[in-house]
Parts: sequence; C-alpha cells; structure tokens
Amino acid sequence: MTTTAILIAADIGNVNTKFRRQGGAWEIEPSLVRMLSGHAGYSFTNDIPVRPLVYLSGPAGIEPHAPYLVGRDAQRAGVTDVAVIGSAELRVHSAAYLLLHLYAIVASLPAGVTSAQVAFAGGLPVEDDTNPQVRETLRQRLTGKAEKSSPPIPHVLRWGETTYTITISRSSFIPQPIGAVATLLFTPDGRIHTNGALLRQRYALDIGGGTTDFTGRKGLELLPGSEGGVRLGVQNAAETARALIQRRFPSLRQLDAGQVLTMLRQGETTVYVAGEPCDVRAELQTALSDTASAILAQVLPRWERTLAQGEVLLFGGGGQVMAPAISAMLTPLTPVTLLEHPVTRVADGIERLAKYRLQG
Repeated sequence: MTTTAILIAADIGNVNTKFRRQGGAWEIEPSLVRMLSGHAGYSFTNDIPVRPLVYLSGPAGIEPHAPYLVGRDAQRAGVTDVAVIGSAELRVHSAAYLLLHLYAIVASLPAGVTSAQVAFAGGLPVEDDTNPQVRETLRQRLTGKAEKSSPPIPHVLRWGETTYTITISRSSFIPQPIGAVATLLFTPDGRIHTNGALLRQRYALDIGGGTTDFTGRKGLELLPGSEGGVRLGVQNAAETARALIQRRFPSLRQLDAGQVLTMLRQGETTVYVAGEPCDVRAELQTALSDTASAILAQVLPRWERTLAQGEVLLFGGGGQVMAPAISAMLTPLTPVTLLEHPVTRVADGIERLAKYRLQG
C-alpha cells in the first residue's frame, strides 16, 4: 500500500519563514534559531513554555541531541537576532538553515500526526538556485537520497515532548522570485490559467530583509541576463534610518535597527526624546529612497533594454515597506504592481507550481 505524501511548501527568508501544508493556513514565524544551553543568556518574555527542537537522527548532518529554539519559541526566549547563515555554500551545511526547513515541516503537520511522508516544496535565493552543488547538497540533506532513485532516509526529531519521524520522499526547489510569478500563471489547485498569463512579460522584484532577488520572465521562461541577487534589503533601510535619527538626536543611543524596522513596517514616524514626540518622517523617507536607489542601481542594468515591454511585480516583506520609494523610481519607466499578500506570495507560488508538477 502506497502512502500519499503530505505536500508542504515553505519560503525560508532571512527575517521570516512562511509555510503550510496543503489545505492548511499560512504560518509566518521569525527565522530565529539558537542552540539552547540551560536558560543562561535568555530572558523569557511570558509564561508560555518554549518547546526545544532536538534532532535525534537522520541525513541532515545536524549535531544529534542538541536542543535548539526555533521560530516563535526562540522569540519567546528573547532571541532577536536572525540566524547568521552565510554564503550559499555555507548555508546548506548550516544547522540553522536545515532546522528552519524541518521546523516548517513539523509545525505544518495536522494535530496528532507524528510520522509522515512529505513532499517538500521550497524556494531558493537566485544565487543558490544557479549553483548545482548547493541544490544537490540541500536535496541530499533533506531526503537522504545519495541518488534520486535511492530510498529516502527518515529524520527523527523531538519537538517539546513529542517525537516525530519525517520522511521527505520528494523535494523540489525554485528560485524564490519565480514563486510570485507562478501565482499569476497557475490556479490555487495547480492548473494553468487560461487567461493568456503565460504569454506576458514580467519583472519580479522580491525585496526581503537582507537581500533582494530579481528575475525577468515571459511566462516561466527566463529572459536572458535578467536574473540575479543583491545583498540589500529593508534591514539596510532600517540601519540607515537609525543612523540618521541618532545623528539628529544623539540621546537616542539605545535605538536599534530592529526598532526602526518595526516603525517602517507599522508606518510610525514619531520617536520620543526626553518625553517629547519628534517627527522623523524625513529620516525614514531618506533611508528608504537611498536603499531603493542602491537596489535599483544593480537591477536596472539587467532590465533596462526590455523593461518597457512588461510590468514590475513587487513583493516580499521588504517590498511592502519600500513600495512607495521603488514605485516612484520605476513608474516613469514601466507599470509597478505591489502584489496582494506580498509576504506569503512566494510561498503560495511555490505550492502552486509543486501541485502542477505533481499532476504531471
């Protein structure tokens, strides 16, 4: 008897991890991972107990029996810095990066399910997707298959008091910016739209926390030379804004980039200096404009020859924050659309494309 694999889609970002199982609701959790050694160095922020994630055995290459706090559990314990994963080559060997994938799977399972066959669909930064060694190493770390025809090796891990056995029988990955394009080409059940969407030319701009990925596509076909990645994102805007605000108000030396990023996301423009409200709209707008300019300075040389023939799709958590600045610079050249649900848009497209491929 063949067991049907549970389809789980995930978009592992520098700031947030977005995931769900087919038919479930999208979950958005911070991309926080920290090894737990007692409670030293942690300040628990409420009475909700955390559930350490402990890798017991399997092909991931993670140190067994070491307890980690991941996602909201790490956040509850006072962890605020995202996992430092490094370059593409290092990322696939990073316990933090692999644990975020496994956490997305375990946290997606229906209540009471502790053993599952999984078809995993994920997204990769453009620099990773174009590196065959990175893709192959990640596939092997998740499925345990030395060859694609080899049987998968299960992962055994404990989350809180529950032990899970996860067998990833199939994995697939696409460049993250294609995910948003795929939401316009495929229906939620993975069928091709019949509205001519495959014939249209689009330029996808995925602005995240610390990176921006971009691609030009006609349907799913790559427009030559139009794809790449930039090591800039909305966190850079937050850091620039922090420096500008502190230059104006030196007494705000405790202000950090994380607080400024929250201001940008929530549209707040006021800080308090000696108890008095002060408007910092100018500093925030300058930081967003400077970061948008720096991003587009690396993107537009890849796009400018054919940009007028298509439209720009803007998405990602950073895209949502930086939409006014990006649109102001690009609208004279071509239409710009901030997609609905920009934070989960990539994950949604990853899932739709996986469904389409599973039907084939």
